[in-house]
Amino acid sequence: MTSASLAFSGSCSIPNSIFPCFAGALTKRIVQGRRMSHHPTVTLRKKKMSTVRQEFEIARKHTPDFGGRTLLLEVGMFAFAITATWATLADALPFWVGMIANTVFVYGIYTVVHEAVHANISSRSKNLRWVDTVAGMIACVPLWLLYHQHRRQHMEHHTHTNEDVDPDIYARGSFSVWIFIKLPQALINYFNPVQHYRDCLRFGCTKREIIYTFVIFTAYAAVLLGLLAAGYWKEVLLLWFIPWWIGQTVMLTFFTWTPHHDHTETGRYRNTRVSLFPGANVLLQGQNYHLIHHMVPSVPYYRYKPVFDEMRPLLDQNDVRIEGIWPNPANERHDSPTQPAE
Repeated sequence: MTSASLAFSGSCSIPNSIFPCFAGALTKRIVQGRRMSHHPTVTLRKKKMSTVRQEFEIARKHTPDFGGRTLLLEVGMFAFAITATWATLADALPFWVGMIANTVFVYGIYTVVHEAVHANISSRSKNLRWVDTVAGMIACVPLWLLYHQHRRQHMEHHTHTNEDVDPDIYARGSFSVWIFIKLPQALINYFNPVQHYRDCLRFGCTKREIIYTFVIFTAYAAVLLGLLAAGYWKEVLLLWFIPWWIGQTVMLTFFTWTPHHDHTETGRYRNTRVSLFPGANVLLQGQNYHLIHHMVPSVPYYRYKPVFDEMRPLLDQNDVRIEGIWPNPANERHDSPTQPAE
């Protein structure tokens, strides 16, 4: 799943805003282009640069000053889950209803984390970056996610999509291997502090971020062990762990496995895909337009569709994958193009 870091500029590794990075890199490329005007591929290079410029102009129009809608989603999702849990514990709802409600909550709340990681809540309001951190950390709690480590890891995914060093490359393989072997292993590792420490080192977390990561992990573990010791194992199992496992399974399948399968192409227009089917935009919270997210990460999830609609002629020029709910093997290639990835 798991940047506004642009392939055009090695200095843009953390997602504050894509546009200053893009502008500087674009100027550099133009200067280089003038020097290479005699090169036989200069016409193709100009064409690609022109397409990319248009793509970012479209994205700029759809990037809000502040992504307040994501905060409304977070408040609504927590209100829904707290109400369902309280009603279940008060015997106003059967446990199976509470379990389903919390599964929906676990599935849906990751969108808030994802938007926060990309600074899409504060968006153009750079003085409000702290809002992304606070909102993201709160949304991480029911997911047993560690915000600072996850943010670094997700940026690495965007920088090296489908490459062997991509943190999400573990999803490469058939669906049966994914669902029965690789995904369960990944979920179990959420509870492995040694793995989290290794990931912090691998993805370049600062000392402060490592401390935050393990303070939060310790707090999660203390609450969980305390509830179990107090005899609330049934409530934990039915109202959190099972919903967590199912919700994460669905989310990771449709946000990690299906968008990038078969995890071999690394080009800008082919390292992920668009999935069109009835209700997709609501059911997948915009991630059916996962290609749009990778191309222009500053656009919030609720504006992927208008960006896709406006950008469609440019996408068709570049032979993007536009498919249904499931990846189509007929559209797979194993010779990745050379356009820079996002």
